[in-house]
Amino acid sequence: MADKNKKPLGIRPKLTALILSFTALLLAVIWFLFVVFLDNFYKQAKSNEIKAAARVVESMIDGSNEDLSTEMNEISAASGASLVVVKFNDAGTETMYLSAVMQKSLLSSAPNVKSILKRLFENGGELLHVVEHETPPGVRRLDGINYQYLLYAETVKHESGPAAIIICVPLASVDTTRTTITQMLIIVSIVFVVFAFVISRVLANVLSKPLEKLNVSAKDVGTPKYKKMQGSPGCRETAELNDTLERASEEIEKVDGLRRELIANVSHDLRTPLTLISGYGEMMRDIPGENTPENIQNIIDEAEHLNRLVNDVLTLSKIENGMDKLELSEFNVTAELKALISRYSALRAAEGYTLQFDYEREYVITADEIKLMQVFYNLINNAITYTGASAHVGIIQTETEHDKKAFLRFDVTDDGDGIAPENIPYIWDRYYKENRTHKRADVGSGLGLSIVKGVMELHGGKYGVISEVGKGSDFFVEIPLERE
Repeated sequence: MADKNKKPLGIRPKLTALILSFTALLLAVIWFLFVVFLDNFYKQAKSNEIKAAARVVESMIDGSNEDLSTEMNEISAASGASLVVVKFNDAGTETMYLSAVMQKSLLSSAPNVKSILKRLFENGGELLHVVEHETPPGVRRLDGINYQYLLYAETVKHESGPAAIIICVPLASVDTTRTTITQMLIIVSIVFVVFAFVISRVLANVLSKPLEKLNVSAKDVGTPKYKKMQGSPGCRETAELNDTLERASEEIEKVDGLRRELIANVSHDLRTPLTLISGYGEMMRDIPGENTPENIQNIIDEAEHLNRLVNDVLTLSKIENGMDKLELSEFNVTAELKALISRYSALRAAEGYTLQFDYEREYVITADEIKLMQVFYNLINNAITYTGASAHVGIIQTETEHDKKAFLRFDVTDDGDGIAPENIPYIWDRYYKENRTHKRADVGSGLGLSIVKGVMELHGGKYGVISEVGKGSDFFVEIPLERE
C-alpha cells in the first residue's frame, strides 16, 4: 500500500532526471543512426556522387572528344572512379572513351564492360548496384575478402546518337570508420552527460530557489507575518505567482476581518432583541401595572425582528451553498410591486416617508415571485433607512437591452449621503458598513443587499448601484425578460 505521507520529488532532482533522460535519448538516437545506418549513408552518398558525375559527362557527350576525355580524367582523379563512355554508330559498332585511371578497376576488362552493357539494356536503360569483385591485380589479398564496387550505368540519347555511361567507384570498408566514430561517440557522450548534468543543476537552482522562497512566504499568507518575496523572481510565472500570493493574502485578511465583523454583528443583532424581550418580560412580571399593550407590542416587534434576522441568515446560507432553488412561475411583476409599495407606504406614512412608483406599462415575467418580492422589499427598506431629509424613495421600472437581450430594470433611488467610490464594491457583503461601524437596522437584518445579490445571480440577472457622495444612491436590478 502506497504511503500517503510520502512527498514527491522536488524540482531539482526531477529537472535533473528529465534533462539527463533527454540527453540519453538523444545520444541513443545518434548511436543508432551512426552505427546501424552508416553503411547505407555511405553508399547513398557515393550513389549521389557518381550520378552527379554522370550528369556532367552526359552534358559533354556532343562536344569534342578531347574535352570529354579531359573532364572524365578530372572526375576520375577527384573521386577515384573509373568512367567509360560507349557511343553507338549506325553500323552498330562501338566507340569507347576511357578515363585515365583504369588499372585495378572493374572496368579494365572489356568482357566486364560488355557484360555490364548487356545487363544495362536488360534493366531498361539504368543500372545501380553493388558488385563484389576479386582482388585487383597488384593488390595484396586480405583473408580472401573480395572488394566491393558501386556500379552505375545509364543510356542517353544525344544529337550524335545513342550512348551509354558507365561509372564504377570502389567502396572503402566502413569498419575502420565505424570504429573511429564509435570512439568519438563515447567521448562525445561523456561530455554531453556531464554538460547536461551541469546545466540541469544550474537550471534547477534558478527555478527552485525562488519557489522555495515563495513556499516559505506562502505559509504565512493571510497573517501579519506575510511578506512579499523580494529580489529576482527567476521567471515570469514565479513573479506572477508572487503577485497572486500577495493579492490572496490581502483578500484573506479582508475576508477574515469581515468574518470577525460578521460574528460580532450577528451576535449583536441576536443579543439585542433577546435582551429586550427578556427585559420587558421581567418588567411586566415584577412591576405591577407594566403589563400594558405597549409593552406587549414591544415584545412582539422584537420577536418579529429576531425572526426576520434568523430567516435572512438561513436564506443567505442556502443561496451561498447552492441549496436554494428557484420556483419559477409567470406573474405580473408590475402589479405585485405596486401592491408591495402600497402596503409599505401605509406602514411608513405616519413616519413621513413617501414612495413613488413610475412605470409605463405592466410586465408579465417568468421568475421566482417570492424571492423577487424579497429583493424589492430589501431594496426599498435599504433606501428608506438611508434616505435624506426629504424621506422620499423613488422606484422606476424600465425596459433595457444588453448584448441583444432584453431586461426589465428596476431602480430604487434615495437622496441620502451616498456611498464613497472605494466602498461600492463591498456594499454587497454581509453586514458591510461604509464607516465600518455596525448599527442595528430598524426593520432589517443587515443582510438585505447580500440576499439581493444572491437572488439576482440565481435568476441570471444583473445588479448594481450608482452613487455619489452627498447626492444619494440608485440601487438597480435587471431581470431577463426571456429565460433560456
